[in-house]
Amino acid sequence: MEEYKVIVIGGGPGGYESAIRLSQYGISCLVIEKERLGGVCLNRGCIPTKALVKSAELYREMNEAESFGLPSSELKIDYAKVFERKNKIVEQLVGGIEFLYRKRKIALHTAKVNEISKLSDGYAIKTDDDKSYKAQYVIIATGSTAKSLPGISIDERDIMSSTGILQMDSLPESLAIVGGGVIGCEFACIYAAFGVKVSIVEFLPRLVALEDEEISKRLAPALKKSGIKVLINTAVQSIVKDGQEMLLKLSGDNELRARKVLLSVGRLPSFDIKCTDFELRTDKGAISIDDMMRTSEAGIYAIGDVTAKLQLAHTASKQGLLAVEHIAHLLKGTAAPKRSLEYINIPRCTFSYPEIGSVGYNEAEAKEKYGEIITGKFPFTANGKAMAMSATQGFVKTIARKDTGELVGMHIMGPAAAELIAQGAIMISAHMTAESIEDIVFAHPTLSEAIMESVEDLRELSIHKI
Repeated sequence: MEEYKVIVIGGGPGGYESAIRLSQYGISCLVIEKERLGGVCLNRGCIPTKALVKSAELYREMNEAESFGLPSSELKIDYAKVFERKNKIVEQLVGGIEFLYRKRKIALHTAKVNEISKLSDGYAIKTDDDKSYKAQYVIIATGSTAKSLPGISIDERDIMSSTGILQMDSLPESLAIVGGGVIGCEFACIYAAFGVKVSIVEFLPRLVALEDEEISKRLAPALKKSGIKVLINTAVQSIVKDGQEMLLKLSGDNELRARKVLLSVGRLPSFDIKCTDFELRTDKGAISIDDMMRTSEAGIYAIGDVTAKLQLAHTASKQGLLAVEHIAHLLKGTAAPKRSLEYINIPRCTFSYPEIGSVGYNEAEAKEKYGEIITGKFPFTANGKAMAMSATQGFVKTIARKDTGELVGMHIMGPAAAELIAQGAIMISAHMTAESIEDIVFAHPTLSEAIMESVEDLRELSIHKI
């Protein structure tokens, strides 16, 4: 039985980065991944989706060439090439990670883990190809799977998850998206830009319901402007095939027809490994962890979507690095530094059109936690760089405590929101106040000036706000 100090189960962003950090620390490790390194994010999620986002963005801009003073011409999408480009990007990135593993001599075994058994001095791992390994510590990074609805099955042909739709190599005439969260809105914007007739059906009263209410309310009309049909407060009761179309029976005796359906109603923690001679504490299927990612079983850590803390790739990565740091100190016999991952201060991004970036508390949450708050806002319509880009949809909203002026939330809708929100994450994590942020000089002309003016507006000092 091969022995390692650490075995990582799952090679997604959290798992594969944990192994690289272990290698950097000189700790022997093995990664067991049932498919390819990169997990859902790199192979069937974040990266391929963003490749499509860029193609859609470019196609949208090319169709608006005349407004930039450039000659317009009739454009025709060659989706096969768009699809091929997406796959090439994924292959290049996955290949790059595999090269890193070979260079660092990180052990990798492609299989599914069936069982973790407790030993007197560690754990035994058994895989579905009859291999057995031993480790002193185990990091579980098994991710999540797409959630479905009662009575509706995902077949990845007519009713698809995000995995299935990314394997679709041609454009459907129409697409019904069930679920108006991050995934649903991103795919809606992509396919609408390519000329597909898109509808979103959302059970809740607003899209991206976890975002600040003002952001959510502004997104729906922006999507409608792009030709997307938005149905809120609407339940999907059944989906059946009717000829060449899918028939969606909706609440209120309404119906919707589309050639394809994307089901994007959330993701569930994925953990179906047998645990022998020990149990892991769980909560609604998610593995419970402490601040250092330790489970209820000493020696076993869990990171990423399987913990259901905040199901984002960068959350998994950070959790993994913290777990590895803790293990490294245990192996050296030194005290690990006390750290606490503030999940509320992890930035969240939606690559819709317009983009959304958020970090910290939304307005309702901030009022509940701190009582009196102050808000600042600045629209991109008054930002020179945004005007030059013809990208003036949206605004920056900042939220601060009234008593101390400390920034506790930032919400951006508009151009490059996913990039700009990193500034908010730094400010909030550093516990900066509105007054201290005003010591920072923001370059001109940039989109980030909208952040500056939104912060200034917290004290009613914004120069360019009407």
